[in-house]
Amino acid sequence: MKTLFTVSLLFISILSHSQRLIVEQRTVKNEEGNDQNSWTARLDDDMNTCMDSYENFMKEKFRIKVEKEGKNMVVAKKIQLAQLTNLRMDQLTLFTTEASGTAVSFMFSLGYDIHLGLDSYPDNFKSAEEFVKGFVRYHYESLYTKRMKEIEEKIKSKQSDIESNGKRTDRNNKSIADNNKDGGAEKNKAKNDKMLRENETYTEDSATKRREITDLEGELNKLSESLKKVKEFN
Repeated sequence: MKTLFTVSLLFISILSHSQRLIVEQRTVKNEEGNDQNSWTARLDDDMNTCMDSYENFMKEKFRIKVEKEGKNMVVAKKIQLAQLTNLRMDQLTLFTTEASGTAVSFMFSLGYDIHLGLDSYPDNFKSAEEFVKGFVRYHYESLYTKRMKEIEEKIKSKQSDIESNGKRTDRNNKSIADNNKDGGAEKNKAKNDKMLRENETYTEDSATKRREITDLEGELNKLSESLKKVKEFN
């Protein structure tokens, strides 16, 4: 069985924390089953996530709507990308599942058998590399920013719980002190013991949440470092 991709020797890569940022030149099979030069991004996310990211990228950055053709091809038809060429084109994107995630291959068709590639319009094809890197930056910036906001919300929620535990503990301590006034400690022993047990639970819960916050802050720092490297990817 023939493989879908033939990988060329030309590639550009950079490591970002545990995340690899890679754009490489590949020869792939287009819709007609013919070999075509592409710029391929290797992403560590599933195919559906990558497809959604590409659709949002084209919509937000270029106000271009895309259409899905088949299970793993998305096409932007009869568009102009001034950074590549003044000619109208179809921009085809092929998504393929790989062991470590998804390969996203960008092809640029001017019509019939005319494509941006190593042999035809090579300068324009070279410019397309930056277009694909722009997608890679957009993809990870969007994912990392979303994840960081989720973590920040979790931290805020846990901090609120710790504050609430402190207020409950203060109320119990005040009630215990009031119960102990005028020799009432023995009479109110059952009530006081119950509140003391509650305070222990509040203390343990707060300690657990502080440890969780520390872990979340560590994850947040790693994502921040990864985001910085993504922005530097060029």
